[in-house]
Amino acid sequence: MISSVAIVGMIIAGALFAIGLACLMARRNLIKMVMGLEFLGKGVSLIFILGGYLSGEMGLSQAVVFTIIAIEAVVAGLALALVILARKRWQTFDSAAIFRLTRGGGT
Repeated sequence: MISSVAIVGMIIAGALFAIGLACLMARRNLIKMVMGLEFLGKGVSLIFILGGYLSGEMGLSQAVVFTIIAIEAVVAGLALALVILARKRWQTFDSAAIFRLTRGGGT
């Protein structure tokens, strides 16, 4: 039988994943989209840890999560750098406005 700690962990991981997915689907603010990616990654990391806890392979799941965290840090840094460049170029964080400006040929 699954322990109550694992069930609570799964609920929290699902909530983190759902919040991240909602942030990405809103697609309005570029910084919120980067934050959504981070929430998605944290939800997946928590699921990996819970999977390792339930299967008895904590060492393997922790190694996978450390790798995921390292990759997330690089992706977040690169994404935020691109957001800053977009802000300098178009003076907005709004992805719809950026799309309209680039499509219309304006600066």
